[in-house]
Formats: sequence, structure tokens, C-alpha cells
Amino acid sequence: MALPDVRNTQIYRIDPELLLEKVLGLNVEYQHLSYDGSILGMTSFTEMGVQVFEDDDNEAFFFLDGKTVLVEKDLNFDSKLKGRKNFTLMHEGSHQIFKMLFPNDYGVTQKSAGVHYYKANSERNKPISDWEEWQANTLGAAILLPENLIKQGMYLFSLGEKIEC
Repeated sequence: MALPDVRNTQIYRIDPELLLEKVLGLNVEYQHLSYDGSILGMTSFTEMGVQVFEDDDNEAFFFLDGKTVLVEKDLNFDSKLKGRKNFTLMHEGSHQIFKMLFPNDYGVTQKSAGVHYYKANSERNKPISDWEEWQANTLGAAILLPENLIKQGMYLFSLGEKIEC
């Protein structure tokens, strides 16, 4: 699919917000999702209300319509967090992609019914306990870092053909 905004343009990176909104038809909204910044993103496949917080920490209510990805608002204000913002967008978008591809199988367990939350530091050095979260992490990473763009970047910066440690 060729998007009008990027038609005839060399692609050097995946813009997750553009992908979610223009390709997948999702809405992206930014809210404070927790008092302490521990929740980075959320989405739901059905209509439901979720608790969010105003700038003054007062509790508020946000209505998820089944096609919205909510992202922690503070991720917009620090350029050092751009990667975290992009991954959060793609993680939540990946939940929606899996639901589109497998509507009868994905998100049907008791554990996955309702809202999918992406929490800070949720995947570090832990055994896999939630396969849907693992799948969203894996697909999100694969979309943001496709092999051809990695190789293209390595070529542009004269890094050779292999990544070695």
C-alpha cells in the first residue's frame, strides 16, 4: 500500500503513528495513564471506559471504542523517550493487528479480555507468562526494525554487512 504522504519517498524508518492511523485505521490518543508513569500504553478490542489522570492528577474517565490506542502523554515531552513511545505505539498496535488477523482466537481468554496494558519494565528478565504480550512485543519489534531497513542503515553508515558483538 502506498500512502500519499510518503509516495515516491525513500523510507528510512517506520513511523508507528502513521502506520496505526493511516494504514490500520486506529485512533491514537495521549493521556496520563497512571500516577507514577508505570503504564505506558493501553488498548481494547471492545467499547469500555478506563481510568486516566488529568494534568493535576485528578482522576478522569476515557472511553475506549475498540479502535483506539492510548499512550502515556509524558512520552511526547522528552526526546530521550522517543524510542519508548514508538515501541509503545507499536506494541499496542500489534494487539490490534493480531485481533484483526485472528478475530476468533486472539484476545478471547479471561486474562486477555478487556484492556491490554503495556507497563514500564514489564518484560525484563522474566519468563514468559502472557503469550499475547510476548506476541505484541515481538511483532512490534519486527515492524519497527525490519531487516531490510537495518541493512540499509548499516550500508548508509558504512558499518559492513554483519552485526558483531
